[in-house]
Amino acid sequence: MENDEGDVKEVARTTLRGHPVVQAPGKVFLCGEYAVLEGGTAVVAAINRHAVGQFLDGADHASPVIAEAVRLTIAALGDRGAALPDGSVFVDSGTLTGDGKKLGLGSSAASAVATVGALMEFAGVPVAGNTDLLFALAEGAHRASQNGVGSGADVAAAAYGGVLWYMRPGGGVPVVRKLPPLTCVELVVFSAGEPSSTVDRIRAVAELGRRAPEQHRWLITELRRAADSFIEAMAVGSGRNVIAAARAAGQVMAALGRAADVPIETPALQRAGALAEALGGGAKPSGAGGGDVGVAFLPDRSAAAAFTTRASGAGITILDLNIDHEGALRR
Repeated sequence: MENDEGDVKEVARTTLRGHPVVQAPGKVFLCGEYAVLEGGTAVVAAINRHAVGQFLDGADHASPVIAEAVRLTIAALGDRGAALPDGSVFVDSGTLTGDGKKLGLGSSAASAVATVGALMEFAGVPVAGNTDLLFALAEGAHRASQNGVGSGADVAAAAYGGVLWYMRPGGGVPVVRKLPPLTCVELVVFSAGEPSSTVDRIRAVAELGRRAPEQHRWLITELRRAADSFIEAMAVGSGRNVIAAARAAGQVMAALGRAADVPIETPALQRAGALAEALGGGAKPSGAGGGDVGVAFLPDRSAAAAFTTRASGAGITILDLNIDHEGALRR
């Protein structure tokens, strides 16, 4: 969460002012991690856990991403922005964490989108019908707060919802397309253990590119190939090939972690992968890897139920998540 529990209770009492409330979903990466940072394609899905934002008069900025989102949005809204009173957006992102710990579900990206959306609505610019503006402002704020690190795919999921095809050609303007629902496999999202730093892993992989450029290039190419295969399998509804592509992506991510000397695939993720494969599926890190979230792709509901039942015995915590198809909206 962006504020502690006491602040949440206090803000709950102040929302009687009637200022608009905007929610934005978190995300899970399905395929294309790291490759998307090098111009490749990623598939990312919004989830039904949300950051919730509301403008509060006189409030201070609770985090750098909120401060940057407020600054950029006020500037972009012109006269409407200039007419806003002093204050900030309170964001509750508690459902995107576990016992106050980072889960890797895109809480900071969802917070950026909820912040921009709350300001837009307060200024009379509805989120509905202005999603492109919402995404552009939130993505700019999120990147600025992370010193330019990251692809922005998590921000796109928070803004647009659903399952997305995402690319940032040459590191420039993102390209976002909505994909049909993924119905040929069953998804099970799980916690892989301890929180990990996305930025640290991205920097370690970038350092590999400077230290061993040929090895880095080969690994990124393999990740791009796995993501392309994943998308092709989705397009024809081949669950078998979706699972094969996910397995391949997970294997390359593990190899990338070993090469960069950073734990992308942890023991918990290895156990999840073995369990999923025994049930005819596959599992991989979702996002930068490490101790954050993972996703299992199973061939049918019975296999997904078996994975869920057996997970606790393998030290894996299942997260009760579904796809959010709406994206950011005013509540």
